[in-house]
Amino acid sequence: MSKLEFRNPEIVSPPNSLHQIVSHPVHHQSRAIEIALFNDHRYAFYYWNKWLQEQKKRNHLSNPPALVSLDWHQDLCHPCETEREWLQNLDLKKKGDVAFFSWAKLNPLNDGHILSAAYMNIVGNIYVHCRQEKFAHDWDDEEMIDLFGNTHTIKKFKAFEDLESHLLMSEESDTFFDVDLDFFTVKNGLSDGSFEFTYLPEKIITKILSPERPLMKWIFERLAGFTIAMEPEHTGGFLKANKYLALMDKLYFEPGLFTHRCNWRSVTEWRVENQ
Repeated sequence: MSKLEFRNPEIVSPPNSLHQIVSHPVHHQSRAIEIALFNDHRYAFYYWNKWLQEQKKRNHLSNPPALVSLDWHQDLCHPCETEREWLQNLDLKKKGDVAFFSWAKLNPLNDGHILSAAYMNIVGNIYVHCRQEKFAHDWDDEEMIDLFGNTHTIKKFKAFEDLESHLLMSEESDTFFDVDLDFFTVKNGLSDGSFEFTYLPEKIITKILSPERPLMKWIFERLAGFTIAMEPEHTGGFLKANKYLALMDKLYFEPGLFTHRCNWRSVTEWRVENQ
């Protein structure tokens, strides 16, 4: 890692990223979490690590949260030997170094951040609902042994219902929720070379992501942080990316993300349900 000097290394974050503290959607009286938004998906590495280090300081977590990711791509490239060496030399407690690493050393194709995080035990087991498929074995479960000898299970799901049924039966206690906005594309023209895009109907998106959906209730009960990647070039442009960000914003937040008084739209309903 090159020696860099920061004006204040404790508040450095990856370029063009935003984050906001909100109350926890379920445990709102005792906990708060952060929402992070960025263009390049690899910057999630920085935020997952930031949140894990903060939770460790408060002794809130003994193990890293599982990762639940919705994405058109699998983003499950293993770090190569050189990347593993870089990771081994990275001080995860130095925010400035991790921000620089996320920007300058993680794969710029934005497909190596998940397993790099697993390799450093920043995330636990990994659950990805995606559409990318080159070979039949791309859907096989995998295991990864991290730098410290821990085993991480990696599961990939073609159907949202399969992800939902699996997680509702799992024993995961904490999770990071991760959404790449290109998840809402069906035909992804940048990935297949056609430059044509088609999209999930808004009714389907709302049905999947509704706060009343069993899986979403499960996720929000265990939520330890929420990352959103815009990836406009993979979503059909900024207008399309903003359209689907606005849809999620309307579903979850009131009065809206990055407003001064932003909070969860359904916090009142959850409060009643949990009394």
